[in-house]
Amino acid sequence: MFKQLLTPYRRWCPLLGCLALAACLTGRAPAADNDAEPEEKPKVRDLGPPLVDDINDLRRLHAVYPVWIDAKHKQLVLMAETCRANYPLEFLATYPARGYESLVIVQVKPSIVHAGLLALGAEPGHPARFEPKFEPATGTEVEIEVRWKDKAGKLQKSRAQDWVRDIQTKKALELNWVFAGGSFWTDESTGKQIYRADGAGDFISVLNLPTATLDLPIRSASALESRLFEGFVERIPPEHTPVTMILKPKLTAKTKKPGS
Repeated sequence: MFKQLLTPYRRWCPLLGCLALAACLTGRAPAADNDAEPEEKPKVRDLGPPLVDDINDLRRLHAVYPVWIDAKHKQLVLMAETCRANYPLEFLATYPARGYESLVIVQVKPSIVHAGLLALGAEPGHPARFEPKFEPATGTEVEIEVRWKDKAGKLQKSRAQDWVRDIQTKKALELNWVFAGGSFWTDESTGKQIYRADGAGDFISVLNLPTATLDLPIRSASALESRLFEGFVERIPPEHTPVTMILKPKLTAKTKKPGS
């Protein structure tokens, strides 16, 4: 099943040559650069094995980054760790350098997750647009579950939304994220297209970013004084707790692939 799932994407492999997964980021992936020097092996903290029902269902998407595809259950799995935002949230998940405005930090490039979602059949829409009028982010809905072990070693599970609350109402977030798909910029010196979220870590946001891989399908201002969400700290495990994130796109008959 895994090979069948990936077959349609093999021709886009140059963009994610380090992946076991071959999938396009959009319909306009850049050409291969066979003369490019290999990337330096990233240093990644070991957060332990993913907390899934059957680890044999997983296939790694990267030799180093802790991210897997589960073709059987049509979901992606990645490892993260908790942090504590010091003020209203910008992200559910981002890079460690921006952990002060997020609930969890990851060491996985958003482009890898983007490619994995495509392979599962999810369809990217577009990030929030502001001109000529506001349009919320669109794309396949993605349910996100978080799993961790408490101090007693007991497995705990939660919707990711239950870690995010409205600053005004103090109620948990109800919406799913959508696969907005981020955006590219072109390196004028090389002509290469580069996935923006890989640079800044605009991975899973709770406010509108034109570069976010996943965003909420509502207006959510970025100005600090106008932000809508904060961490539901009473529900979040202690800082640096390893967390398994499970991203499951809500596939419809239109988005499901033939034979999948």
